[in-house]
Amino acid sequence: MVYYVEYIFAENFIIDFILLFITGKLTKKCIAFKRLIAASTVGALYVILTAYVAEAFITYFIVKFSVSVLMLMIAFDCKGILVNIRMIICFYITSLIMVGIITGIYYLTYSKVTVSVIVISLFTGYIALNFFFKEIKLRQEKNNYMRTVTIRLSEGSKSIRGFIDTGNELSEPFTGKPVIVVSMQCIKSILSDELYTDVLSFYNKEKSYEEILNSHSDINLRIIRFNTISSKGEMMVCVTPDDIEIKDNFNNKITADAIIGLYPKKISRKEDYDALLFNKILEWELEQNNELVNVC
Repeated sequence: MVYYVEYIFAENFIIDFILLFITGKLTKKCIAFKRLIAASTVGALYVILTAYVAEAFITYFIVKFSVSVLMLMIAFDCKGILVNIRMIICFYITSLIMVGIITGIYYLTYSKVTVSVIVISLFTGYIALNFFFKEIKLRQEKNNYMRTVTIRLSEGSKSIRGFIDTGNELSEPFTGKPVIVVSMQCIKSILSDELYTDVLSFYNKEKSYEEILNSHSDINLRIIRFNTISSKGEMMVCVTPDDIEIKDNFNNKITADAIIGLYPKKISRKEDYDALLFNKILEWELEQNNELVNVC
């Protein structure tokens, strides 16, 4: 079989260019096509050297790895060891996934792998990788808004997972205190059985809010109205706790001056948190961190 140098060069140039382009997109790097062309040219020339230079060392892993690092350095202006490591990992993950897709297409179709098939596979892999990276980013962002909330009432204390909902602006109208919406079931242990049953009866429209307030006059209860996307004028039973402590992922703690809204259903469908917090917590945490910096 005869191989033409220009064909090998063009084929590998296209593949390297697309791989570098996808790597740049996934890592949110500024893409300069001149740099990509130069890096792809280096990669294509290396393949030609391995095909026509009869030296074993040129196919060693360390040589291949060095060429790939050189290509990334040419294609992207990366500064910092961690950034470069991230780029290399992303490049190799992209390459391995693309190889897997191309191999799968070959075994499914039993046809010759052409440049067009490779290009289609590369962009199919890009779509899949882009979705995968977005999911990871969403999970990371979600984790950044997770907090551990410890609620103390006369019956005891309970620690639960809370999520900072930037759209939660619910507040108690008389005091102006923000409301943390909590699933009743998860703090049942610190609510009296009578209160828990009566609040459920209220939500089931078996008892009026006047009956709830009169039956538990010894507890600082509130009934507030709120609006949702689907309905308006909904009512929620709220209780003022003895203390609320909120801890972030770095174990920094703040005391929140807020009230607890008792919600009869689950807060999260995935059950990864049981309370909806409010955006002002981020401001309080920032203020506390600034105070600590000033003290130091």
